[in-house]
Amino acid sequence: MQQLANRLAMQHFVNAYMQETDKGHFLNQNQQNPQQQAFSQGLTLLSIPIHAIQAQCYFPLSYVSRVGRHRLADLPQIIIHGQIKTLSPVSIVGLLLEELVSESAVPLDASSLVEKWIQSRDALQQFLQNREHEFDDLVKAGQSFIETEQALILGHSMHPAPKSRTGFVHEDWLKFSPENKGLTQMHYWLVHQEYIAEGSATHECISKELKTALQWYLSESDLNLLRTHTQYKLLPLHPWQARYLQSKPWFERLKQTGQLIDLGLRGWQFAPTTSIRTLASFNAPWMLKPSLSVMITNSIRVNLAKECHRGELTHRLWHSEFGQNILKQCPSLKAVNDPAWMALKIDDEVVNESICIFRDQPFHPQQQVTCIASLCQDHPTKPLNRFNALFAKIAKANHETDYSVIAFDWFSRFLEVSLQPLMYVYHRHGMAFESHQQNVLLELENHFPKNLWLRDNQGFYYIEEFATEILAALPELKEKAFAVGPKDFVDERFSYYFFGNTLFGIINAIGATGYIAEEILLEHLKVFLQDQLQQYPDSTLLQGLLFNDTLPYKGNLLTRLHELDELIAPVEHQSVYVQLPNPLFISQKDVSYA
Repeated sequence: MQQLANRLAMQHFVNAYMQETDKGHFLNQNQQNPQQQAFSQGLTLLSIPIHAIQAQCYFPLSYVSRVGRHRLADLPQIIIHGQIKTLSPVSIVGLLLEELVSESAVPLDASSLVEKWIQSRDALQQFLQNREHEFDDLVKAGQSFIETEQALILGHSMHPAPKSRTGFVHEDWLKFSPENKGLTQMHYWLVHQEYIAEGSATHECISKELKTALQWYLSESDLNLLRTHTQYKLLPLHPWQARYLQSKPWFERLKQTGQLIDLGLRGWQFAPTTSIRTLASFNAPWMLKPSLSVMITNSIRVNLAKECHRGELTHRLWHSEFGQNILKQCPSLKAVNDPAWMALKIDDEVVNESICIFRDQPFHPQQQVTCIASLCQDHPTKPLNRFNALFAKIAKANHETDYSVIAFDWFSRFLEVSLQPLMYVYHRHGMAFESHQQNVLLELENHFPKNLWLRDNQGFYYIEEFATEILAALPELKEKAFAVGPKDFVDERFSYYFFGNTLFGIINAIGATGYIAEEILLEHLKVFLQDQLQQYPDSTLLQGLLFNDTLPYKGNLLTRLHELDELIAPVEHQSVYVQLPNPLFISQKDVSYA
């Protein structure tokens, strides 16, 4: 399992490294010398230099992608002065990062990212061992929402350390990780209302709703405590966070004065989802998104006040007459709202580390709702992904033997239920979303795309130039939720998140089935975008996607190397963006109406 974890962790790292630095080049079999051919066994080699030791790394690729995510067949061969040398995976990662450090105009230290790569690799190895008997289930056709959330064993395919979680120790990895099918109850404090802040987009106080819903799970002594403390409210916390916050000076002060009563674990059993801190249960009335002071991939996951306001306002927007009309125009577009929140309040200041956001829970166990990241994920040991299983089911149900027809039809339907309505709300109402693979949920019916569900209000944007009607109705979106951005900025984010991340990820995964070439799907996408451009001829977003020879991509490796925290930094400086060749590029003269 160690060898498998090393290869998969190296695959994540190398894909991110090559995409963000453009340092590698491909060698087809007829471009390889006899030594390289003996190693590659007929496969394409990815060649990446390490100048510091005058070495060349040759990575054998079992799948070469047009849109960036390649499959590594094995760990690399290292050649120094014509001789094969053995270097550990950690050494290779460290040396490749030092190449970037030595070239940087600003001081950088690669040690933190090397440490996170090791942590991510070791976590991946544990997850693979714990789920080895379920590898085939990870790519089976039929899966519930929670199953797909807990199926993402390998993680973000273009991130150098997708399983890094700084702050988790020992049993935390088992209890609080979706990859281990963790289950946990929430930890509750009973707190005097003077020290509680809360908000809700509905008429009912969320603290009152929570107390009503939770009472069926409480003991008689708990219920007596609630009856004798009528001025107190229940505050839910992630168990890891409750342990962490006990070290704060205010905790002991509130406890000693009787303003805070520590109840411990109570209520529903929640399953951690792909974001780790967002917890779901088919039995609970909400999903819960508590603050978690753990650095997960690029950020410490602490909720902020602006996200609470954004959640309330977005819920109000979708449930207004205006929002309902949008959804009628776009019946395949759905939103998972974050309508309420609660937090501790000390000296009239909300303690961000205690914020718990209440999220809609609209799904039932039989519903086929899948996280797109796990939909696109490879089988850990076989050249398969979930599309292989979906297409096989469709073929059987429809007596279709040509899998390329099924693959093309599936992708066409996905564009109809996702891209078409997203373009409508973008251009007609100025709404955009950070619709990356983990934030986008796809509901399937008969194994085909039916609805697109958008979640996580951190990534909801409103475009200054287009969203005039929405901003007139809800000015707080700019003043309190900080969710409004200029068109150029939103164009960049949306083109990366939905196209570079989600759509290209789906094209890659469908192409990896072997049933249809990525190039055919890219050509179909180009035609689809040209049709959209006829509807929205002034769209700078669509013009950029079609006529710019490069597209902006978020560099997860460079963002991490520069040690940027995406939740805290100003939005323009949260991440490092790079320009990459645009696989959708066409010449304007080839478009008659451009």
